Amino acid sequence: MEQRVVFDFEIEFTNGGGIQGQDFRLDISGESISDKELADHIVQDLRLLMVGKVNILNKFYIQEKHKRTPADAPSPEKLIDLSHTIFDGLVTYKGLPAPIICDFLSRENSRGKYEEGTEFQIGKIEMVSNTGTYIDCPFHRYEHGKDLSEVNLEAFANLEAVTIDAANAMEIGADYFKGLEIRNKAVLVRTDWSKNWNTDAYFENHPFLTKEAAEYLVECGVKLVGIDSHNIDDTRGNSRPVHTILLGAEILIVEHLCNLYQLPESNYLFSAVPPKFKGVGTFPVRAFATLP
Repeated sequence: MEQRVVFDFEIEFTNGGGIQGQDFRLDISGESISDKELADHIVQDLRLLMVGKVNILNKFYIQEKHKRTPADAPSPEKLIDLSHTIFDGLVTYKGLPAPIICDFLSRENSRGKYEEGTEFQIGKIEMVSNTGTYIDCPFHRYEHGKDLSEVNLEAFANLEAVTIDAANAMEIGADYFKGLEIRNKAVLVRTDWSKNWNTDAYFENHPFLTKEAAEYLVECGVKLVGIDSHNIDDTRGNSRPVHTILLGAEILIVEHLCNLYQLPESNYLFSAVPPKFKGVGTFPVRAFATLP
């Protein structure tokens, strides 16, 4: 048999008044559900507005056939984390210092500064901006280009996106992008190089885009280009044509992505939002995809 939860509830509205429900029943997929999740289900199912406090009372579980069909059930959005974890001592790029992550104020030292039983930790982070999974703005390459504070929020968040399968390729040319709907999209290039993250192999002979690919992406008017590799350019020499071309056209770049194998070819949104720093062109992001 399938699992259902039975409960009473009391809802208060922020503009006054309230409603109650007794012996309310809800289909659940697991063996239990939290009061917070139940409250969210009630508010969503009843399409309530101005909801304040919600009390869940007399909750218990029964085995009973579900009343809703799969078509009736809501389909919540799914978030896919596309960022590497930044930790103390992580080397993202050889020659650049690793981050130092420590306490500025430890919990132990905070005791005595507040009432008994209250303690806090305040962290201190020292790092270069090219650490972990990060986004490049035009200022990274161009002195008078837009920095993180000058790029509109819409350029970082909820971008319609497509995934380009370039797994096992090293030089990724324009042909990988032809015949696809990429205008005004975030284009994420999957190479699967992220499997080498935090190893010596990550830095050598990594996949990259060619100059011709960058020129084609500019012609097609894409909004952002991401890659799950060590660099979007070929780092075996001193030339950086892809950064030069894309950032010169105000097309943002995200490097060191991961988990791109979990993404569909299209029909999802991509976000990579950095802090709003003035005078900085690159910074770590929590990149993620939103799937319907």
